[in-house]
Amino acid sequence: MQCGPDPPAIDRRAHKAMGPGAVGPGRRGLLVALLLAGVAGLLVAGLALWLHRPLDPRGGPQAFRVEAGEAGRTILMRLAHAGLIGRWEPLLLYARVTGADREIQPGTYELSAASPPITTLEKLVAGQVVLRRVTIPEGFVFTAILERLSERLGLSPAVFREAAQDSAWRRSLGLPQGPLEGYLFPETYFFDPAVGPQRILDELGRTCLAFFDRERMARADDLGMTRHEILTLASIIEAEAVLPRERARISAVYHNRLRGGRLLQADPTVAYAVGRPGRPLALEDLKTPSAYNTYLHEGLPPGPICSPGRASIQAALWPVEDCPDFYFVARGDGSHVFSPNLEAHERARAAVRRGR
Repeated sequence: MQCGPDPPAIDRRAHKAMGPGAVGPGRRGLLVALLLAGVAGLLVAGLALWLHRPLDPRGGPQAFRVEAGEAGRTILMRLAHAGLIGRWEPLLLYARVTGADREIQPGTYELSAASPPITTLEKLVAGQVVLRRVTIPEGFVFTAILERLSERLGLSPAVFREAAQDSAWRRSLGLPQGPLEGYLFPETYFFDPAVGPQRILDELGRTCLAFFDRERMARADDLGMTRHEILTLASIIEAEAVLPRERARISAVYHNRLRGGRLLQADPTVAYAVGRPGRPLALEDLKTPSAYNTYLHEGLPPGPICSPGRASIQAALWPVEDCPDFYFVARGDGSHVFSPNLEAHERARAAVRRGR
């Protein structure tokens, strides 16, 4: 006979089930975890394999453009549609996990199905765009520069003209509110057309302003001239000079005439006024009523008549010292005859005409 409470009842069926080979709840959870880990490992391995396997090892390059603000999902779907990758979903999964889908840069790319998808994505994130080379020659006028940009970059000249008229942009850069003539620096540039006309013009304008460093601005101050006036004079020198060795001497002639209060009588300013830069003038053209006609108006014209290069700007800032000349006449072979007075100049003109 036993006193006290009855012992707990034993579920013999459960007890019988817990034999040597039975798996308890703890072990079962561990097995599930291991199974899930194995599946996840296989998925990761498969994704890694897919990311590093090109769709077509013999695929050639294709142009692919990413627009500003375009969603990562849309970009990857278009990659698949263009035949540059296989399915887009695995790459999107990887891109979202790593945050790469938010880091893709706009621009025009050269991509290929011969590249692994991960390489293609890395290229988009790094912004390795295709850049187009554009050379702006010295002496180009504003309209010719816009035409060159349009031709090389596949953008309409109208969009460049519209961008150039943005007054807020001009103020932010320190550019004049009038014509941009002379402020688009002649140089060789590399552009991605996708950045848009504003940023392209921005680069040309900034390059011009940056050329006027502290030394050049100090020299302009010594001459009693502003940057705008130096650019204007340099543009006339650019249009006149053919031989590099004559730039500083041509500059000296114009400096002498400016100091002496004489009319510059620079043919290129009249050619600009009549809309025929670089072309011969008729006597009638010299009567053109324009502020750019330096046969009628004293001093410099209102602004540059073309985009001067480095050498012409240097010549405008550092003319030949102690130069007595006030005149020059073109020989026709690129060189000029320089004269200190009108009498000598008339003789030089007569000699040139006889030679021709």
